[in-house]
Amino acid sequence: HATGDEDYLRETAWPVLEGVANWLVSRAVKTERGYEIKQVIGVAEQTDPVDNNAYVNMAASMVLQEAAAFACRLKRPDADRWNELARGMYLPVDTDRRIILNHDRYSPADKGVAASTPEALAGLFPFNYPVEGPLERGTIEFYLERAGEFVGYPMLSALLGTHAARLGDRAGALHWFEKGYADFIEDPFTETNEFSRKRFPDKPRTGPFMANLGGFLMSCLYGLTGLQLSSAEPAEWLTRPVVLPHGWDAIEVEQLFVRGRPARLVAPHGAARATLEMERL
Repeated sequence: HATGDEDYLRETAWPVLEGVANWLVSRAVKTERGYEIKQVIGVAEQTDPVDNNAYVNMAASMVLQEAAAFACRLKRPDADRWNELARGMYLPVDTDRRIILNHDRYSPADKGVAASTPEALAGLFPFNYPVEGPLERGTIEFYLERAGEFVGYPMLSALLGTHAARLGDRAGALHWFEKGYADFIEDPFTETNEFSRKRFPDKPRTGPFMANLGGFLMSCLYGLTGLQLSSAEPAEWLTRPVVLPHGWDAIEVEQLFVRGRPARLVAPHGAARATLEMERL
């Protein structure tokens, strides 16, 4: 989507997409609830495998849709089969509470770090799995309320500020970026560690830890700006109102390259949408 490079799509990206999609087909089981993926270890790395990990199933659905779209574009088979799986992928939802559950046997009453790991939120961002507004809001509120026990651990902590911003909570976004990323920074070289240096000062110093760096960069470039790459025209990639952490006025990227053209990304707080200013050729 970003480059528009058909040779790269055909020769490099397609073999990966096709392989992943076929692997997902091999793992999916059709039941009365839809297509299920059983016996997986999710982000929380539970001791025992779980069925229908929300993050895994949401990511699988999005990958299958992308693979199907590119199969059509390249005139390859399997698009219909992959779309069927994507549309029918089962997602564990507590309809009374309006929350996506981390996995089949997850209970909102569960305690501990594994239970507070916001796996379902990672399906909402960075995978941008589409759900109705009340379900998205309920899911974000639920996992942020219990994120205090999780924040400080690697990978998903850096994304928490984006989820708060999607609730319109500027103070919360600032809080979670400070706890979920700034507290991981080690002086004097601003090195990003694996664990929060404030919460886990006795953990071994391990950095620069690229998953945390990447999580914060994704949050700034994609999450807060609402930038969502697709086959549509670049002007349609900006999908959400811009809500930035308290004290942030705007996110600006002076130069990006969008399908071979220089561009500038501007996302001022409060804007209905960010803008991609494309340089004329």
